[in-house]
Amino acid sequence: MKNMDYRLILDSLYEGVYIVDKDRKIIYWNQGARRITGYSSEETIGKYCHDNILNHIDVYGRQLCLDGCPLRETLNDGLARDLDSYLQHKRGHRIPVKLKALPLYEDGIIVGTIEVFTENVDSFSNYNKFEMFPNASLKDALTGLPNRRYFEHFLNAKMNDYRVLDIPFGVALIDIDNFEGINNTYGLKLSDDLLRLLADSYRHSIRLADMIGRWQNDEFVFIFSGVSNRSLEHVCDKIRVLSEGSSLRTSEFSDIDITVSVGASVVRKDDTVDKIINRVSERLKKAKSKGGNTCITK
Repeated sequence: MKNMDYRLILDSLYEGVYIVDKDRKIIYWNQGARRITGYSSEETIGKYCHDNILNHIDVYGRQLCLDGCPLRETLNDGLARDLDSYLQHKRGHRIPVKLKALPLYEDGIIVGTIEVFTENVDSFSNYNKFEMFPNASLKDALTGLPNRRYFEHFLNAKMNDYRVLDIPFGVALIDIDNFEGINNTYGLKLSDDLLRLLADSYRHSIRLADMIGRWQNDEFVFIFSGVSNRSLEHVCDKIRVLSEGSSLRTSEFSDIDITVSVGASVVRKDDTVDKIINRVSERLKKAKSKGGNTCITK
């Protein structure tokens, strides 16, 4: 590029910005991109966006860097594009982002593409409210999520709201596939890292959840208010896709891929807390019996 003074301006932005040339080689990476992704300019400049560094996926789990790359499409037709997607942080967890692809012209000819992206996170989610709560006995020490004790209290409150105010809700229980095998192969430390990674992906990305907690061992639990059977099925599949799109990146081993099984249910008129938990647990077992990476919601 002829004029590189844009660096001073772009490095001052809170948003992530990177620029690729007409061959989709990364030629600029700002400080905002480093803050959001964990990758420095030294790790990215000179590589290609189709090297899949950020491993963008859409809500259906499609890998955008390899199929439907907005930068490539904008290079081809010169049209700006807006897209919601999930990028993979250097540590491995998923982050929801809003991104915009813009053509870069020189003398009237497209010579590159600019991607501008920002975190698509509710800054005052239920998780963040929980983080402000000082009682450490209600937090899971490993992940920082609400622990089972707190979640059971919250679930009882939702059940009371349902009985008095007729506000429906759904419960989803998530179990990591082959977690015992991962533990035996890679050891306790990396297994704990994997649990923290999924907790980070969930708290950043599943914004529809009233509450996300760690249930026990390798199980996470979610509550969603106002959901129908169909919408619960959709959000559970989103959890499955998001989990499959995450991987634990280590210096010692190759990336450790993750899949999960999901069992879920919408509350019923005759439910108690024990009934809905038992039903969700049975559906989770059924999902795992199908080989994993599966959702059972009815």
